[in-house]
Amino acid sequence: MKIRLEKKNRVTTDFIELEVENYLLKSKSGKIGKKTTSNSTKHCGTNEKATAELNRLKEEYLKNKYYEVSVVYKPKGFEGVYDKAKWHFRGDFPKELNDFQGYVHTGIYISWLIEKGFFNYENDNPLKEQIEKVKERKITGAKFFEQNLDGVLLDEDLTEIGNEFTYEYYEKGKYLDDYCDCLCEDLPSLYHVKDNWENFEIIKPILEKRFHKWEKSEKSPWLEE
Repeated sequence: MKIRLEKKNRVTTDFIELEVENYLLKSKSGKIGKKTTSNSTKHCGTNEKATAELNRLKEEYLKNKYYEVSVVYKPKGFEGVYDKAKWHFRGDFPKELNDFQGYVHTGIYISWLIEKGFFNYENDNPLKEQIEKVKERKITGAKFFEQNLDGVLLDEDLTEIGNEFTYEYYEKGKYLDDYCDCLCEDLPSLYHVKDNWENFEIIKPILEKRFHKWEKSEKSPWLEE
């Protein structure tokens, strides 16, 4: 059993998720669009007691102007992290390159997500301003990824449709295949691709093609009741 409650403030939205699993009551809370969350776990002895505690907390939050929303069910085995720039600074990352090159491949994909309206910024006005800069091509998606997301792309950053497509295309590795085919020819590695809008325009038609093909396919919904 899992429930999610939210409360809209003037510029942010608070959330709390409560889940009963194996006699445990798990709690996760924070603000939508922010990376910092608070997590706790309480052993209740039985699932019945854990469920009763969940319902008690739910009523308390509802009295404090929270409202219940649909719960996000992530695909099995997926922890909600699509990519981290720091993952790419290890292993085979070329020593002659600046670490920023580890942001570029994800950043180009983020540029496309923002252009399509698949980035979820809720009521976060500072983030909205930065998104507008990407749309106006004042900054690249890689710069946005570095400066505003701390080099971490999460499922909570995206809209429902953005998550559905990104899980099938980016998470499963098809994006990197297309990225290398389009942009890495004659380059020593995928990290040598330059961060510019010219490269974005080269791969953009492929992303559009993949998305339109996916739209016509049978797919499981990201959100369930």
